[in-house]
Amino acid sequence: MKALPVVLLSALPLSVSPTLIADELNSAVKQSTVKVNFRYRLEQVEQDNALKDALASTLRSRLTLNTGSYRGFSALLEVDNVTALGAQTYNSTVNGNGQYSVVADPTGSDINQAALKYQFNDDTSFTMGRQRINHLNQRFLGGVGWRQNEQTFDGYRLQHTFSPGLKLDLARLHNINRIFGPKGPAANQHGEFYTALLSWQLQPNHHLAAYGYDLDFNDWAIRSSLTYGLDYQGKWQLAEQQQLQWHLSSARQQDRHDAPLSYQHHYHRLQLNWQQHKLQLSAGTERLAGDGSSAFQTPLATLHAFQGFADLFLVTPNDGLRDHWLGLRHPLGPVQLALQHHRYNSDTDGRRYGSEWNLTASYRFSEQLQGMLKLADYQASSFAVNNRKIWLMLSYSI
Repeated sequence: MKALPVVLLSALPLSVSPTLIADELNSAVKQSTVKVNFRYRLEQVEQDNALKDALASTLRSRLTLNTGSYRGFSALLEVDNVTALGAQTYNSTVNGNGQYSVVADPTGSDINQAALKYQFNDDTSFTMGRQRINHLNQRFLGGVGWRQNEQTFDGYRLQHTFSPGLKLDLARLHNINRIFGPKGPAANQHGEFYTALLSWQLQPNHHLAAYGYDLDFNDWAIRSSLTYGLDYQGKWQLAEQQQLQWHLSSARQQDRHDAPLSYQHHYHRLQLNWQQHKLQLSAGTERLAGDGSSAFQTPLATLHAFQGFADLFLVTPNDGLRDHWLGLRHPLGPVQLALQHHRYNSDTDGRRYGSEWNLTASYRFSEQLQGMLKLADYQASSFAVNNRKIWLMLSYSI
């Protein structure tokens, strides 16, 4: 991979007219875009334990610059700043306020993305630097976009389209910029990470993908692993305004590199969505196997999107996890409402962990301004404690 930058430079012509260069640079500048986004969030956390209730009022300001293309080359720069508005009555994981419940939104400024891209042709591109990578539903690799400080990846990425329906995405990464940054002991995870995703659009309504993740952490060996699997999504149009969607995913995970434990674990997910006009009903089950000593883990996933908004299963318990859920979506006037109920059990013996209700209400004031209200209510049976969270969020883009 180290020779790739040399290959890219060799693609430059040896002799080019100064006038032509000026014209092409001028065109690239005109194609460039600058975007600004502000996201304010108020998050409250109540737990039935000795910790004080948390209240976090934070503003994320984001500046994104995309340059136009010059002879196949383009650049991306994205800078974030997270500021606490008012007192920090929450544990950001780095602010020293351990007496409060955790709201993992540390303050500070960070380079979220900084990448150089070369487009060989319409089918092949190569990107080097810090970048956002989201695979499929982000169950194994994602940007954790919900948190104020996003997760991004440092390394190289090659994307190639074999045909309109067959695409390959390969990456070699050496650092994970985690949500606990930009400073602090958990802000980065260094290592050698290889990711692969082969996507195949079988038909307009059927999509099949194969994926693999080889993770070798320098200082987090317990998460070093090899994971590979298949993902299938499809839908069936039952009537003019009625359709059935399904999502099937299965994977195997085993210890790798310097992992201290020897294991092999299974993962599967099955979700069905039935939609009638604006009403959507969903049901699903997900299993992350465990044997009492270790369990299937997804350390680079967008974890907030799975196992409920309360975020109590960011690390799979060693007894594994089985999540069964029912969901409903329907607009109430201009407000989009979504309700979901989860029931969590252990994988080894079916022990009841707890249950959780999630509610989301979103409203678009304009093309630039959006609002959201989210609620999470977790009721513990044998895992963690009762937990209630409320979010109020406003996003404004320029």
